[in-house]
Amino acid sequence: MTSDPGPPGGPRRITVDPAQVADFLASTPLFLECDRATIDKIAPHVFAAEVKAGTVIVRAGTTNPGIGFLYSGQATVKGTAAEGGEPIEAVVVGDSFGDTGAFLGTAQPWDVVAEQDCVVLLLGSELIAQIASRVAPFSFAAARRLARRVITTPPATRTRRVTTMPPPINPAPEGVIPFVRVAAYEPTAQILSMIPAKMVQQHRLLPLQLVDRKLTVGMVDPFNSSSRSELQRLLASVDVTVVAISQDDFNEAYVRLRLDSSRGARGQRIAETIAPESLVFDLIDQEREAKAVNVIGDEVVILSSRIIAHAIERGASDVHIELDVTGVRVRFRVQGQLHDWDHAVPAGYAKGLVARLKILAGLDITERRLPQDGRIGIKLGRREVDLRISTLPSSRGEKIALRVFEAAATMRPLESIFHDPRVLTAMRAAINRPYGAIVIAGPTGSGKTSSLYAALGERRRTRADTNLLTVEDPIEYRLSGITQVQVNHAVDLTFAKVLRAMLRQDPDAVMVGEVRDSETAQLAVEAAMTGHLLFTSLHANNSTGVIQRLENLGCSRPLIAQALALVLVQRLVRRLCQRCATVETPPPVMLENLVGHGLADPKAPPMLPKPVGCAECNHTGYAGRVAVIEMLQMGDAQRAQVMTGASMAELERKSLDSGALVSFRQSALFMMEQRLITPSEALLTVT
Repeated sequence: MTSDPGPPGGPRRITVDPAQVADFLASTPLFLECDRATIDKIAPHVFAAEVKAGTVIVRAGTTNPGIGFLYSGQATVKGTAAEGGEPIEAVVVGDSFGDTGAFLGTAQPWDVVAEQDCVVLLLGSELIAQIASRVAPFSFAAARRLARRVITTPPATRTRRVTTMPPPINPAPEGVIPFVRVAAYEPTAQILSMIPAKMVQQHRLLPLQLVDRKLTVGMVDPFNSSSRSELQRLLASVDVTVVAISQDDFNEAYVRLRLDSSRGARGQRIAETIAPESLVFDLIDQEREAKAVNVIGDEVVILSSRIIAHAIERGASDVHIELDVTGVRVRFRVQGQLHDWDHAVPAGYAKGLVARLKILAGLDITERRLPQDGRIGIKLGRREVDLRISTLPSSRGEKIALRVFEAAATMRPLESIFHDPRVLTAMRAAINRPYGAIVIAGPTGSGKTSSLYAALGERRRTRADTNLLTVEDPIEYRLSGITQVQVNHAVDLTFAKVLRAMLRQDPDAVMVGEVRDSETAQLAVEAAMTGHLLFTSLHANNSTGVIQRLENLGCSRPLIAQALALVLVQRLVRRLCQRCATVETPPPVMLENLVGHGLADPKAPPMLPKPVGCAECNHTGYAGRVAVIEMLQMGDAQRAQVMTGASMAELERKSLDSGALVSFRQSALFMMEQRLITPSEALLTVT
């Protein structure tokens, strides 16, 4: 980055590497959906300037120069002197300003002032006009931004403030409700606890800020009189100011704030905001529990509920309970990493804790020599959580593993799982087929079930007339509108028996939780050939391995070729926190490794994403996990190769050349370009 001297005290022109400019623009809302090649062409024409703190970047009433993007620092949009010069909108890194004047051809309505030393990128008016006329995703993003402001601005007062920072505590004029972004607020655990989780989800509202006795509450539907009345009754001791928030903002914040409600620094104990006594177990589980409380003891009952509540609060995917030399060791798997619970559990609680969990799952508490599997159903307000329990005899006693499934996480939209447009488009096309097999493969814990449920949800939404049936072992989440059958080995109710019976139930689509044996594989593949859409999963390391696995299970190659429609293989890696992630040139050793695996060009070292850490991600740099996908579409050419006995290496090579195969390497490259994963996580998926 170099600079040219400018006028004293004013903006100073600097030079920024076009590649860095392109990376930055690709992460901004206006260019987020634009093609990278288009952004690369725009980047060299962007004007960059350095602005000192306190400088007016754009002055109200002046001719609009274009659209500015804040590359670094912080700025504020302020009203004119006639309006009192009050702050209207906070401008943070990645935000744009001046778009209203640029698109409407008017002068700037407000001042934009640098609060810190800033670097600003400017797209001139002529360049904006060309982009708007030729790049549809940019135009749509700009239209959404302008429409949002128009919707939240009454016709008679077009200059009313539409704030994206915490608004003034004084109530807005009658009938005028400010529209805000939830990300502009930092609600503490105490503020979040002021409104019950049930009411938050039911009425789609969030407590955002408390100053003195005035509470700011964001609502998706702020004009819902019944919601506001109930809110006033609940919060009679404070003055409530209602602001409007978007549905997407609410969904994102609900998940984010619930998973890390303490928002503390790394190493601090995470506050438990879910009360153990608020857990409501399934009716059958409660009856079993009532019979055994006297035997187990109240202390153990409370302890087990605390462990489950903490797992839900942390967003853990698994809980491990085992007897150690120092006592009972409890660990939670969060974002793929195992963390010890920071509460000591005496060794004397081990047998009672195992017994209580086995009772809730309907297992035999007297059987300690053999492994057992079961399920525990829980309700927490409007949230429904399923725990899949597995017991394992060990040298020190029984080990318990709980897998946590929640409706909000399980029934996810397809686009939240499949980020690559090529994979998403192919998946949606396959889901709407009348017949054929969609196979999702990968190692244990790679999210296969979540992908299957997302596909079922998509089919149910797009084809409401579909008769959907599933056979699972166990049923991991109860789905409305879908007939689900659980395998029961005690009465010899196997996958094959259920599948054979289901095909006589006039199904349009069938889901087989997992193909494990040759009889199930044969029936499933034949069902996909006879006018049924089949969703299933199996264990395989790559897309061609799925074909080999089915062949090993006794399916003939011609049958496999005709039945398969789409094969997806996924691997979960840690997802970068989108709030604090940055880019850097990788170190030489890392670059050499990336080049060796085809993830970087040695002649042009790329700027690759890097974790930083902030309050949003608990200073880890990561927030959740994301699936890197390998996809094979079965077209006529692929079917011909499989039927004629071509080698898997030849099938893979020709499918790559034709674009029918999206490899792990291509998927990882896309994820890095989108700043979703780091180079080290990308290497995990291709090695």
